[in-house]
Amino acid sequence: MNFLSPKSLIPRIGPGGLVVLVIVLAFSFLVTVLVPGLELAGELVDTAAALKLVGEQQRNPTIVRAALDSLHDRLNARAYIQESADQLRDATKKLDAALPIMNAPRPANWFALTGDTGATAESIAGKHAVEIGKLWAAERAALNPVLEYTGVPYDDSESAGTALNQSGRQLEREVAAAIRTSHHALPLLDSELLAVSGDLQTTNARAAKELRRVMLAGLAIAGMLVLLVTILLNARRRQEESLQLARQQTTDILRTVKDGLFLLDHNLEIGTAYSAALETLFQRSDFAGLAFESLLKKIVSEKTLATALKFVKVLWSERTNEKLVKSINPLGEVEVHLDAGRGRFETRYLQFEFHRVRVDGRITQVLVSVSDVSSRVALARELQTSQSQAQAQVDTLLGILHIDPLQLASFLNDSNAAMKMINAVLREPAREEGVFRKKLDTLFRQAHAVKGEAAALGLSSIESRAHSFEDDLKSLREKSDLSGNDFLPLVIKLDDLLTHLQSVGELVSRLSRLQPMALELPHTTTDVIVGGTHSIDRSDGLISALQQLAERVAKEHKKEAALQCVGFDAVPEQYRRIVKDVSIQAVRNAVVHGIEAPSVRLAAGKLAQGQVRLTFQSLGDGGYKFSVEDDGQGLATERIKQVALERGFVTPEQADGLDAKQIYSLLFKAGFSTVENATKDAGRGVGMNLVADLMHEVGGRVGVATARGRFTRLTVTLPPQPKRADDTAAA
Repeated sequence: MNFLSPKSLIPRIGPGGLVVLVIVLAFSFLVTVLVPGLELAGELVDTAAALKLVGEQQRNPTIVRAALDSLHDRLNARAYIQESADQLRDATKKLDAALPIMNAPRPANWFALTGDTGATAESIAGKHAVEIGKLWAAERAALNPVLEYTGVPYDDSESAGTALNQSGRQLEREVAAAIRTSHHALPLLDSELLAVSGDLQTTNARAAKELRRVMLAGLAIAGMLVLLVTILLNARRRQEESLQLARQQTTDILRTVKDGLFLLDHNLEIGTAYSAALETLFQRSDFAGLAFESLLKKIVSEKTLATALKFVKVLWSERTNEKLVKSINPLGEVEVHLDAGRGRFETRYLQFEFHRVRVDGRITQVLVSVSDVSSRVALARELQTSQSQAQAQVDTLLGILHIDPLQLASFLNDSNAAMKMINAVLREPAREEGVFRKKLDTLFRQAHAVKGEAAALGLSSIESRAHSFEDDLKSLREKSDLSGNDFLPLVIKLDDLLTHLQSVGELVSRLSRLQPMALELPHTTTDVIVGGTHSIDRSDGLISALQQLAERVAKEHKKEAALQCVGFDAVPEQYRRIVKDVSIQAVRNAVVHGIEAPSVRLAAGKLAQGQVRLTFQSLGDGGYKFSVEDDGQGLATERIKQVALERGFVTPEQADGLDAKQIYSLLFKAGFSTVENATKDAGRGVGMNLVADLMHEVGGRVGVATARGRFTRLTVTLPPQPKRADDTAAA
């Protein structure tokens, strides 16, 4: 007969079958050994406790009998009876407490140990319980009168000595009766308790024998379990060797591949296996179990992080089209900032790709590959920058071709002077807060003047750079405390603006060399109203520039405006720059703040197109008056006061005492504007402040007149000759 060895069963049964067999044997061990063994052990403990209880009670009948005899003898001898009475009570009390316990029903498995097949559960006393109860009841009835006695059984007299009194004689009779009863009942009670003890010992022996059989069966099952577990461990060892080989091969691949690879589970946590390139890409090594959110949290923006997490979560949905989702990957080319140590950060560009991993048709993980595309992005940006610079040069060149050469030359000279002024202000040392604020206002005025004239000439590249410079100035103005270091970043923007102005100047020089007669060509002519008649524009192209500025600002603010210039041919040479700067600021203010939207104007009974009129005229005393008037909505004094209060220009007490003239003077404060969100045309609070400073420099005056819903007029009065620089200093 051929027998199969345990090892030969492995190929036939297989690891899965062995596991099932181990589980079956373990369950059999539980049912056959552990549960019955625990029950048998419990019964042995209970039987031992019952034996102890019965053994303790076997002494009590003897104590009762001895106590009754002692009590009888003491009564005859007229001795102290309390000690014997206490012994009697103690023994009786113990028997009273023990008999209910012995008569309590036993568990159902008691029948299997006792061999009883009855349908009712037995007590510890078993079949002797009834007889024990009857015997003790008879004895207890005889003992009750003795136990209840509490008096003194003796009377003392000089003639008769100590003698039993009536209660003593009664007690003597009751003790005698109890003794007679105990001579019959107590021996029988002793016999019954002895029989109960014998039954318990027999039960205990049976339980011990049964427990030994159970333990032997347990040893046999345990041996089989040990054998099967050994076989399983050997099989697992061979399987682990195969897995270790596969794991080593995977490690070799992950160590060699250049891209970062890792797996994400349903909780968006990185698995334990990942490529070595990942540590180089992210400058860290704690990837195992790391949340995907934690990986990106400190290296990308909050917005990008939130979008990326939503994107990855969508990949787990079976209804999501994987190809469609990949087309909107927010991490397709993301900028990251990695800690390079010592407070420095390294900027890179990483490309993340996501691929679903399916097992049995179900998404189990997401494979993420990460590659460094910094070189590609840098190359693309260099190409884009080159293209942008080339396009900017073309746009600038086209813009220059449409500008009057003399006007362009004047702008470049004025801008160069403004840049020198800005550079000088930045170099000027200062320590006090008030000096810093004054420097800031000066920088604002110079940059705003350059931006305004560039806008008037249509040089958008210069206008945008000047506007960006103003953004940085605005950030400084909003700071509560200023220091010299706060002005250092301005140097970068100033250098960019200056470099661009120089490039424009170089283009102009090249054009002049290509066309040597360009500067001798007639200037662009524009109709100018002089005394109600038309004449030739001899204002160096300023009027056409102002008209272009008005059209652009109106278009960008969705308005319609027509510009009319009167008397510009009479502007003296010494005031041309001032008139130009005031005109640019006033035209922008008139269109942005004064002229209403076409729908509002039509509702108010006006023409859809607003009218802006600039008038320059000589005065009889040799001075000049220059006015800018629009037929717009006028100025609202309450709105001006409200803004002044909100921005801290006046206190509530000061605001209550302001008249109309004082309210209008707030418009000329540095940084004051009624526009909430600044644009390149308004909102900085610089333009009107520039007009006020120009008037202060030349000794002129400025005034404002307005009517709600009808017009606003800015009037500038100029002296016959500008105030000299030394006069200004003396003032």
